[in-house]
Amino acid sequence: MRNVLRVISLIAFCCIFLEVAAQNEDRFILEKKINLHVQNQSLSDVLSKVSALANINFSYDPSIFNSEEPVSGDYENIELEQVLLDILGDQYQFQVLEDQLIITLVKEKVSIPDSPSSDIFIISGTITDANTQNPLPYASISIHEIPFGTIANRDGQYELKIPKIYLDSMLVFSSMGYTQEFVSLNTLTDNQMNVEMKPAIIRLGEVVVTAIDPVVLLDNVVERIPDNYPQDNRLMTSFYREVLLQDDHYISVSEAIMEILKASYSNQFREDRVSLLKGRKSPDVETFKYVDFKMQGGPFYITKLDVVKTMYSFLDKTNRAYYKYEADFMIDYSGRPTYVILFEPKGKADFTRFEGRLYIDKETLALVHAEFGLGKEGIKSTRENLVKKKPKGFNVKPQKLDYQVTYKLNGGRWYLGSAQISVDFRVKSKSDDINSVFHSVSDLLITNHEKTNLRRFLRDDMFVSTDIFTEMIIDYDKEFWGNFNVIKPNEDLREAIHEINNVITK
Repeated sequence: MRNVLRVISLIAFCCIFLEVAAQNEDRFILEKKINLHVQNQSLSDVLSKVSALANINFSYDPSIFNSEEPVSGDYENIELEQVLLDILGDQYQFQVLEDQLIITLVKEKVSIPDSPSSDIFIISGTITDANTQNPLPYASISIHEIPFGTIANRDGQYELKIPKIYLDSMLVFSSMGYTQEFVSLNTLTDNQMNVEMKPAIIRLGEVVVTAIDPVVLLDNVVERIPDNYPQDNRLMTSFYREVLLQDDHYISVSEAIMEILKASYSNQFREDRVSLLKGRKSPDVETFKYVDFKMQGGPFYITKLDVVKTMYSFLDKTNRAYYKYEADFMIDYSGRPTYVILFEPKGKADFTRFEGRLYIDKETLALVHAEFGLGKEGIKSTRENLVKKKPKGFNVKPQKLDYQVTYKLNGGRWYLGSAQISVDFRVKSKSDDINSVFHSVSDLLITNHEKTNLRRFLRDDMFVSTDIFTEMIIDYDKEFWGNFNVIKPNEDLREAIHEINNVITK
């Protein structure tokens, strides 16, 4: 009988976030029965009466309905939710948060045609170094001063689906250490555009060179968070891909369009929420050999890589004594001089510590990019927390845990732009003659964002830490994404997907 291994990574690089299960309490309040008799009274007055009867405060955006609209009705021993639906209409939904009952419009599900519509212009190509012609992996492509775009894949290839309302705008190509390239969209004659980017050189005459104290610099980063990062709630549209390989062979590819309800950076205690809009997964490109490997909580945990929002230990002032910091050099980051700070653990501590590098914008003193991971000691100390379940006689060791997060400047604020998790586990069993390395890569790309008054997603729509992404989505469909922007698969992944499509069409 084949042994089955379930290796579940809880990504122990951040605090364990606990969710309050308030669903029963929500239902208790909404099912509370009230008596209400009103005749041609304004909606705002009626809601005030309902508030007093149900002993709950209402919270809502006044623009979602006419508060002066006259309301009439007789309700005897009727549940609160039914009364509200009757008064307001079924286009509204209700959520309970402590002593607040939040009224919001029911969010319409996104409907995207199977093929690109005439309102979408698609542009694609490859981004390379102008001197070496080498591809530039993960270069950014966006509309100038608009929070809309994508990133290139590992081979420098990109595809961007642009609504035609933006066709008078400027397209911006950015890559760390390179001069930005600007292209006017209304000058394009076809859908193919390859871009060569020139390495950026920061001349000493352009920068005042002084001795940099990295600890003081990090203090400034933390102190200027209110000035540099959004202080309102943002609704972000994102693309997420989770790829799994066993011994360099693709096993599965899973992808999704998600919405992220990102809370204000001024409130570190309010969690970001993740809602799955639509997703697809491959049938196994190759079947697992001897063991199964599954990751838990991927989309939930990758949003926690927003190190500024979650205040990782290497940024937190209270943990500075446990790290060694060093000012490395200055680079050009999206046309802006940027400090690079190296950090690594120092001494002993009773919590997991990281090593890596931080990129800090010289002008705004905002953290704009971070690359970090766990060294040998860090991996050793977190091993038991990473592996949640395995068969008897199996030895499972994490070998590599690397993380990246990038922020993008828009309207004077830095917003979460992309994140990546890369983990390796070696799985061995002498009795079963098994020795495999599993490599998982998770990518998150924010393709758009806007200000929102939405406070929570419906509980059934939220992705939580215990969910297994690959078990929640449907089979692979080549035309699935329609007009959504995604990260174009790199060449070896495209070959794997080509095998998937051959399997599907047979």
